[in-house]
Amino acid sequence: MEEMSKHDRIRNRFGLFGGLSFIFGIAASALFYKAGIGLNSFIFTIIMVILLVIASRKLGIRITRGTCLYFAAAVLLGLSNMLTSSWRLQFLNSIGILLLLEVSLIRLFRYDNAKSITEYLYHMVLVPIHALSSVWMLFSDANRFAKDKKIVKNEKLRNVLIGCVITVPILFVIIALLSSADMVFGKITRTMFERIFYSDIYVVAILTVFGTLLCYSLFCGASRESAAVISNNKKANPTIGITISSLLLIVYVTFCAIQVLYLFAGGLFTLPEEFTYSEYARQGFFELLAVTCLNIVLILVCVNVFDESKWLKRALAAVTACTYIMIASAAYRMFLYIGAYHLTFLRLFVLLFLLIDALLLAGVIISIYRRQFPLFEYSVAVISICYILFSFSRPDYYTAKYFLEHKEVITSEDITFLTSELSHDAAGVVVSFLKEHPEYENDFFVKLYYKRAVDKSGKTNIRGYNRSYERAYELIR
Repeated sequence: MEEMSKHDRIRNRFGLFGGLSFIFGIAASALFYKAGIGLNSFIFTIIMVILLVIASRKLGIRITRGTCLYFAAAVLLGLSNMLTSSWRLQFLNSIGILLLLEVSLIRLFRYDNAKSITEYLYHMVLVPIHALSSVWMLFSDANRFAKDKKIVKNEKLRNVLIGCVITVPILFVIIALLSSADMVFGKITRTMFERIFYSDIYVVAILTVFGTLLCYSLFCGASRESAAVISNNKKANPTIGITISSLLLIVYVTFCAIQVLYLFAGGLFTLPEEFTYSEYARQGFFELLAVTCLNIVLILVCVNVFDESKWLKRALAAVTACTYIMIASAAYRMFLYIGAYHLTFLRLFVLLFLLIDALLLAGVIISIYRRQFPLFEYSVAVISICYILFSFSRPDYYTAKYFLEHKEVITSEDITFLTSELSHDAAGVVVSFLKEHPEYENDFFVKLYYKRAVDKSGKTNIRGYNRSYERAYELIR
């Protein structure tokens, strides 16, 4: 009953955990309302880590070295958000921060129940569901806390206040829908809102309430007792797994032979006349990527579903060897395609994905022969390290550099690509090129590129400070 004990302690100490949630709500609204992504992301990540550390210590939960590493990785991604102006990286960084903090929550509140990678994934799906079903607990516990502490002595007044707080977000949704349904009603409500809600303080207050609700729901949801992951010690006969693997191997060996004969190192044979190497490289790339991922899932399923067998291990090892050839084929295809059509953020990201794919496959194979291998922790470490290095590497900078070094004639479409599709992370290359070619200075997209750097650096407040825009502004100035 350890999880229920944590859950009860959180709800019984509403003063502490409600206060931590309120700090979360205030920080979220104060840092992000009408602000871009920059220093605020870094600070907010640190605040979230500090709140988790305080909550863990108050519950008597030991913070392990692995959890500390997840905290550190999340903070590094927050720092990366401050150093880059690429919206793609900022989006991926933010997703990474949330996933790392969710894994930290699982390790802190559910570690004893999560032993394998499937159980970790089970809890990662379960925590948001439990948090969503715990939304009402903030109001229930706040009411009990106010009653116990006699903050509002009149019970009727207390219930009215709680009803008002619950109704406010519902009213916003209903009024928005009715305003869309009737033009006259919409005009009246818009006029009323403009007169009543003239100050940002109301919006900040609403965002603070939502932030508080989110944080407290996560505390309660993460600590709720869940049904144990269904595990059956009796596994299926390995002959089934051997049969599946063997049949797949026939296809895989044929495919891998074609890769060796036609693709790698120019191939022993020539391609059919209707194909160029760039077209051949592009064709089926993402399908090949999907097959490598499916193979990893297949290997994990075989290990967890079927009894241990040396023949099954050999069959899975052969599938793994074929999968590595497929990964090499996918990477080689991408390099051919880059050679023909240059670098983009997506192509660099795909190469990163292939590297992670290869490293994860190595961990899966180790786990087949060593059942105690911490596959989930290994996977999180591989993904975090590879992605953090990618995030700090400024991929847009190298995209622009490669593009300008390998493009013989620069057209107006190329200038649009450099100034519109790439972020200001590439300013070191792009601005230098534009200064050497003043004929482009009156281009609409070049002017917009300069203006965006000036607006985002000199006129932004400290919350949205972004080093990438600041560096670009210094180069432009």
